[in-house]
Amino acid sequence: MALPPLIRDPGILIARVVGRPLGEHLADDLFGPLGMHDTGLWVPPDKRDRLPAAYRHGEDGLVETEPAGGGFYAGPPALNVSHGELVSTAADFFRFARVLVGAGRVDDQQLLTPDHVRQLTSDQVPATSKTDDSFFPGFWNGMGWGFGVGIRIEGPTRGRYGWSGGQGTDFFVDADGTIGILLTQVELGTATWPLVEEFQQVHSPT
Repeated sequence: MALPPLIRDPGILIARVVGRPLGEHLADDLFGPLGMHDTGLWVPPDKRDRLPAAYRHGEDGLVETEPAGGGFYAGPPALNVSHGELVSTAADFFRFARVLVGAGRVDDQQLLTPDHVRQLTSDQVPATSKTDDSFFPGFWNGMGWGFGVGIRIEGPTRGRYGWSGGQGTDFFVDADGTIGILLTQVELGTATWPLVEEFQQVHSPT
């Protein structure tokens, strides 16, 4: 008997578990309660004027990859985008980080249990699995992985967790509750990474 194909994308898996499109599930069960009204898998037509252009670094400088108010995320998609990435704002991103800092509580509402937040933001990878061929070489040096975030387990920023996105986004939450958010709209790569590293040093004790 043939086995079903493996599902590599967590968004598609979540959609199948909850029995409805990922966008609806996130809007009803996460973004709505959190007040994240500008976050979703695509930008509604009445908000397209707020969608900035996207870029990547080319040989002669920045190259536009998606125009302002247009591109893949502008307007309702023609296909299921449960595998896609989210569009958001700094304010919404901050509200999301706040629920993690607040042990699952925001605006007097308990959305996650403190234990769930602890599991999300603590290292879940056994030492035997931290090999160069299980991720990119050097990643596991002083790092762990929770359920969706990287975690510093050594060094001056021990306890910091966060992650970087392909469109030049980065965020971190420190053990003292400090939140850092970087949104560049420039594709992450060798030219962008120094900026991310500099941003990561803003609140470093060193």
